[in-house]
Amino acid sequence: MITGLCDTFTGIQVVDLPPLSWIGSFSVTSCIAWVLVLHIDDLYEERRLLSNRLMYDHLTQAFSRSYLEIRLTEAVNLMRRGELSGLSVCVFDVDNFKNINDQYGHANGDALLTQITTIIKDNIRQSDCIARLGGDEFVILFASKQDENYAPTTVERIRERIAKTDFGKGECTFSTSCSFGIVSVMPEQLTVTNVDEVQDLANQMLSGADEALYRAKNQGKNAVCIATFND
Repeated sequence: MITGLCDTFTGIQVVDLPPLSWIGSFSVTSCIAWVLVLHIDDLYEERRLLSNRLMYDHLTQAFSRSYLEIRLTEAVNLMRRGELSGLSVCVFDVDNFKNINDQYGHANGDALLTQITTIIKDNIRQSDCIARLGGDEFVILFASKQDENYAPTTVERIRERIAKTDFGKGECTFSTSCSFGIVSVMPEQLTVTNVDEVQDLANQMLSGADEALYRAKNQGKNAVCIATFND
């Protein structure tokens, strides 16, 4: 075994005593293979954690903004190929969120965002998704097969659910509301032909939904405003 170890490490055959030298060589090779396997497992775990940080918002576990952009671009391409009957984007935020943080504390504000994310997930399909843009602003991407009423009906149900929910704990319970802006695109409205135009369409949808959100705010908040998309 000792000669086998020497043979393996030095590449020089010290004494030819098979099969003991083979056992030594096999032992060294097995140890090296085991170390490599452990190292690969560590690299895989690091890559998984990095992917999670890139895909998910650390607070709410909604998708990240960067991942939303990928999903939105993919959805536009699916509709171009006729695999989606419609695509809707909803931008929303919490009404008077700063006042909630000031009155009930940032911990309750963070818990509120997490609870709202859970409500959204409970009311959308698996093919749809929610992403956090930043602060208290979120996006819901409706990328499942749908008719023109699917997104507005779903968002209205979500709005009512949030308005009827008590948030916070103990003596710090409170209610709140959200305002929503929606933009929808149907296949017949698509005129995109290349990658740049796909990205432009995605950006236009987000901008249109954001403008609809501000109209909902101006209408008194706790409202859903639907914008007409013009490519």
